[in-house]
Amino acid sequence: MLFMFAATSFMFAQTVVFSDNFDSYTAGSHLAQSNPAWTTWSSAPGSAEDGVISSAQASSAPNSLYITGSNDQVYPFGNYTTGHYTLTFNYYVPSSGNGAYFNIQHILLQQWALECYFNNNGTGYLSVGGAEINFNYPSNAWFPIEFDVDMDNDQAILTVNNVLVHTWQFSYQQGNTSGINQLAGINFYAGAPNNASGTYYVDDFVVTEVSAALVGEFAVTPDNLTFAIPPQSTASQTVTMNNPGTGGTDFYVTTTYDIPNPNTTPTTETDLHYYLDEPYTFVGWNGAADDVDLAIGYPASALQQHIGKTLNEIHVFMNAALPTAKVRVYGMNNSLLHPGPGAVLYEQTFVPDSGWNSIQLTTPFVIDGSDLWFGVWFVQPEGAYLAPLDGATANDYSCWYKKGSTWYNRFSGSAYDYNLCLGGKINGTPITPWLTVSPAVGSINAGGNQSVTVTANTNGMNVNDTYTAKLHCFSSDINNGEVVIPVSLSVSIDLVPEYNQIKVSVYPNPATDFVQVATDQIERVEIYNMMGQKVFEQFYGDSHVVISTNGFAPGTYSVVVTTHGDRVTKQVIVK
Repeated sequence: MLFMFAATSFMFAQTVVFSDNFDSYTAGSHLAQSNPAWTTWSSAPGSAEDGVISSAQASSAPNSLYITGSNDQVYPFGNYTTGHYTLTFNYYVPSSGNGAYFNIQHILLQQWALECYFNNNGTGYLSVGGAEINFNYPSNAWFPIEFDVDMDNDQAILTVNNVLVHTWQFSYQQGNTSGINQLAGINFYAGAPNNASGTYYVDDFVVTEVSAALVGEFAVTPDNLTFAIPPQSTASQTVTMNNPGTGGTDFYVTTTYDIPNPNTTPTTETDLHYYLDEPYTFVGWNGAADDVDLAIGYPASALQQHIGKTLNEIHVFMNAALPTAKVRVYGMNNSLLHPGPGAVLYEQTFVPDSGWNSIQLTTPFVIDGSDLWFGVWFVQPEGAYLAPLDGATANDYSCWYKKGSTWYNRFSGSAYDYNLCLGGKINGTPITPWLTVSPAVGSINAGGNQSVTVTANTNGMNVNDTYTAKLHCFSSDINNGEVVIPVSLSVSIDLVPEYNQIKVSVYPNPATDFVQVATDQIERVEIYNMMGQKVFEQFYGDSHVVISTNGFAPGTYSVVVTTHGDRVTKQVIVK
């Protein structure tokens, strides 16, 4: 009795997150159409992809889910990154030449965590980490499958018919060992090895939380920033990113600038593309005609020297003439949660010819500091293969496509891991970015915070100029993935009465080998270059210091002196 009490006291509380025995639906109905917790590969409930409720077989009477033909059923978990879960369900594979299949995904419809194949002879294999692990199962009978995933320890276990198949590092992908530790969804597809018919039944689907997920949260203060500083000066303010959650949170910050009247005076035209040559092959989809988007992207970090320019042209290779198509520019997504192109921001219709098509944008699209995504939309005719690929290895930005409502990174299968033959041209006069953020990327532990320094720079600006921008603070918090902070900058002369100003001397000016700083009490000296980058910082407790300028590039620097809690900025030229 004492042993039983102790064992019970230390058992983990388990919570059923989701369960479905398919018994509450009408036989013959489609699953995703009956329950929106389920979906299909192309997000098309009620279509041929949507599995059918059947009363022909059931592990728990009267119904089960019947997968056959074109069925492609998906259950999204919701991008779990921490916690310990089990997924259990029962399978029935008819013995008359049928097989079965399912996969589990790290990134929904983009990155496979594993694939599990069932042959038509009672054998099967798990494909994970680039290896295949064999197992047996009973044909023409119900048998259980359990998938156990502990993301806090990055471990997964698969059991088929109560027999352990394999234990591995969950962050492995199906074909290699370089995936991410995230549980996004499971896919029941009407497929099977060796050209067998993918026909099978699923019942008693249960998702259980064994131990609670450690969930990171994200909050940012303040909700806006206002700078008023003299010309040729810098000033900094602090943004605090808090994580009141129970798990870690990743973040990154992108700055976009409001450019209402871009300077379109040509400078040097720049080509944006990843393809290396003419198309090597073309890919497409079998079946009826359908909408297709093709796109490539450039991260904000690759476009800093082009902010203020405009995208003027998009060019794409088409494998056939079409009655109509559209070039498109897409918005920026939070790449921690939803990598790839965002919403359509601009589109322009054209009539594509076979071969290269160059479309001049009627309204050039301004490069504002955000990620840039652009491409082409068309309706693929039945049986046509129009997506042009160059034959060189793709990267994370060079080949995105959308068929239906979901974006995918690269075409499945190593034979098609190529760049899209699609590009653009930008030109115009760039602005000088006037905000810097440090650190711009990082992680915040549970219950912790991160101070981020935002520095404004007025070099080259005139008195009474005003500017606005936005800080896009992205995080891995699925409930608060983006916080936007408006930033305003006005260039003004400090009007604080002289008798209230701290007397600070910085000399010689110009300086050659050193500068001297003198005041009644120096607490800290910071020196910034014209790009707003901090090149020197030191704390003091003195009234006079000498700072070597050896190693400083010739130019104008801002010397910021903190004394008695106040800050005074002086300009000095280093020869």
